[in-house]
Amino acid sequence: MNARPTRRRVVVTGALGGIGAAVTARLLADGAHVVAVDRPDVVRRHGASTDAAVHHLGVDLRDADAPAEIARHCQHVLGGLDGLVNNAGIEARATLADHEDARWDAVLDVNLRAPFRLTRELADLLSAGTAPAVVNVCSIAVTGFAGQIAYDASKGGLQTLTRSLAVELGPRGVRANAVCPGFIDTPMLDEAGLRPVAERVARNLPLPRLGRPADVAGAISWLLGEDAGYVTGQSVFIDGGMNRP
Repeated sequence: MNARPTRRRVVVTGALGGIGAAVTARLLADGAHVVAVDRPDVVRRHGASTDAAVHHLGVDLRDADAPAEIARHCQHVLGGLDGLVNNAGIEARATLADHEDARWDAVLDVNLRAPFRLTRELADLLSAGTAPAVVNVCSIAVTGFAGQIAYDASKGGLQTLTRSLAVELGPRGVRANAVCPGFIDTPMLDEAGLRPVAERVARNLPLPRLGRPADVAGAISWLLGEDAGYVTGQSVFIDGGMNRP
């Protein structure tokens, strides 16, 4: 019987900014070892980590060999894997008429195709891990908004991918869940020009504030952990009560 690892081993993509940075920090605080994956230029700006429990890896998730490179790195520095957080994502705002094919392809590549490819590559490592789990970072956008059709479609697809992964990987002991953040106070709000809208919406929520990256990180930490050991195929909305089906 294999000895239980003393620390959980987790990959986080888009790990060095916004929600990803909060997730990485939370997992480290929880005692995990983390492979923090982000674009090579982002990793260069951050430099080497001073924490021996986190390993920065600069990879473009769109590259053909990116999943295999991440898998090799996990095996080399962690000796296996217990969790995967597919967090990396990009936004594109345009009306349907103005949405260019190239931008659609870029958003779907990063937000949907990359999680599919990476989960497929890491499935064997995960299934050999301890209480393994996948968490996909979707969005309140799965409900549909105007002016961001590629982003909405990518996140809706990722939510459905999560359900399929739960069914397919469950017999191998791997759980798969999604989180759907609402308006979270990160630089993406400003980059997408959404801060004024977000602040106006937030004032009228049951919890009348913008979300914090730590709110999302806490939910992801729980979904990765054994306290959520009978939870799979679910989407947890972290939105202050914005989505109330």
